[in-house]
Amino acid sequence: MTLQNLKYAIEISNCNSFSEAAKHLFVSQSTLSAAIRDIEEDLGIQIFHRTNRGITLTYDGEDFIKYAKEIVERSQYLEQRYHARKTIPMRFSVSSQRLPFAALAFTRIFQDMDSQSYDIAIRECDTNSVIHDVSAGRSDLGILAIHDTHMKSLQMLFSSCDVCFHEIAPMKNYAFFRAGHPLSDKQSVTLKDLEEYPFVTYDQGLENSHFSEEPLFYKILSRNVHVCDRSTKIAVVRKTDSFSIGPGLTNSNADNFHKGQGEILAKPLEDPLGDLHLGYLVKNGHTASQIEESYLNFLREDILSLQSSKES
Repeated sequence: MTLQNLKYAIEISNCNSFSEAAKHLFVSQSTLSAAIRDIEEDLGIQIFHRTNRGITLTYDGEDFIKYAKEIVERSQYLEQRYHARKTIPMRFSVSSQRLPFAALAFTRIFQDMDSQSYDIAIRECDTNSVIHDVSAGRSDLGILAIHDTHMKSLQMLFSSCDVCFHEIAPMKNYAFFRAGHPLSDKQSVTLKDLEEYPFVTYDQGLENSHFSEEPLFYKILSRNVHVCDRSTKIAVVRKTDSFSIGPGLTNSNADNFHKGQGEILAKPLEDPLGDLHLGYLVKNGHTASQIEESYLNFLREDILSLQSSKES
């Protein structure tokens, strides 16, 4: 049974006639009859009832045609997908932790493109997935923020996965909460200030907790809210007295981000938590393409801009 035979059976079913199907397919009726006979012998079923008035599908035939159409449609999709890629001039994929500046740099790449066709992707995911996306070649770049205390163990993992980490800049951690939060009038906050409020954190799984793009706070783990994506974290922080800690969290009013005028405020932490090392992963031996270099340049610019706004 071949893909071509499935196409023959579908056309015969559409035409309710061997002769009409033969005309549409530019083949002989004997070719179609032989194709259907081969399918019926392979599967041990009868597909068509043949009468003087024409043909109809048997019960097995109706079931067969349904699945045959699915197979043919999937094969056509594969052909179109990979034939189309031959004409697409640009392919780029980046995997990132839930870091707003990584997404912002991607949107700048998207806006900067002048090509009529391209194939690009960004994947926000947990740290382990970022590493394995780059290692497996699913993504060209991986964007990570790694805490001081975890750098050594992650460097060992990078080596085993045949990837290399390049640091762009160290980043401080800030506390994020809504503008109407009870702590919103403070110029800076301590971990002691935050203890009575729920802590919203990304779920990395128990076995991979050290992979987090956020520092861990063992003194304030009595009230945790675990989320898997950035939009959920933002929604929880905006609507409750919870807080988040990290290098950045998208504000709903991006122009006023870190300036005390948006719905989500960024406050300096008085407690020393150590820097986060912001950088990118590439496969060992990988040579960056022009679009990758452009993305990294945008990322550096956005990080510098973010750091400047925090300092002001």
